[in-house]
Parts: sequence; structure tokens; C-alpha cells
Amino acid sequence: MDDRRLLPLLEDALRAERDGYEFYTMAAEKSEDVGAVEVFEHLAEEERRHFGALQMEYRAILDGSGWDPSVVLGERWRPQGASGIFSEDFRRRIEGRHLEMSALSIGILLEKSAHVFYADAAEAEKDEAVRRFFGDLADWENEHYQLLLREDSDLRDEYWSESRFAPLS
Repeated sequence: MDDRRLLPLLEDALRAERDGYEFYTMAAEKSEDVGAVEVFEHLAEEERRHFGALQMEYRAILDGSGWDPSVVLGERWRPQGASGIFSEDFRRRIEGRHLEMSALSIGILLEKSAHVFYADAAEAEKDEAVRRFFGDLADWENEHYQLLLREDSDLRDEYWSESRFAPLS
């Protein structure tokens, strides 16, 4: 099987992971909330590791070795506790926290897009090792998506009310 057919897919994946890394790094640098900084830094690190794994596969194909089933994505990070991403102080002072809330919304879009991309790649692939690799990435990105989605759901109504986005009743 000619693994060179995977190069365009890997190029798209590399771009997506690099974009995710850059976005989460920027969000961590600009956020004023300790909980948000920690989560954005962890997400950036996971995107960096995904990029590295994809890059190893890309190079293995380019040098003629073919897909390397020994490439691993590493350990998954999971936040401690069930209190959400943002600190209690953030929740008390949610009005005007537009950067963090925007980063949350953009992160949701990035993670959903990545999940769909990798799930589609896994489904379309016939080679078991390649299918498993992209399936693992899809699962991982879905975990990120669900984490951010839960936080957005927990904060949305309060943020909209405090920021006066919601119509008055």
C-alpha cells in the first residue's frame, strides 16, 4: 500500500494542530484567570504533542519507511475535580470576561472540527494502524470538545446576563 496517499491528510492535520497550539498558547498568555491559564496551557501542550506525532508519521512516509505504528500520542491530560475550568473568582466576576469566553467559544469550534476531521479520516481508512491512530486522535479531540462545551454550558446564561447580552425580561 502506498502511504504517500496520506500526505495531504497529514498536512491538513499538521496545520490544524499547529493552529490549535498557537491559539491555546495565546489564550493562556492573555487570560487573567488561573484556572483558564492552566487548562489552555494543557490543551496547547496536547496539540503540540499531536503535532509531533503527526510530524513523525509524515517524515516516515517521506523517507520511504511508510506508516509507523509505533508512534504514540502520549498520555491524556484530564482536569482535576469537577468544578470546571474557570476559578470561582472568575465566576463571581464574569461580567467583562470577554477574552476567556471568546477563547472558550473558539476552542469549542476548533475541537469539534478536529474531532470530525479525525473521525472521518479513521472511518475512510482501510489500514488498521492508520485507522486506530486517527480514531485515537478523534477520541482525544472529542474529550477536549466535551470539556469546553460543558464549561460553556455552565457559564453561558450568567455571562450573557451579567454582560447584558440577553434581553431583559
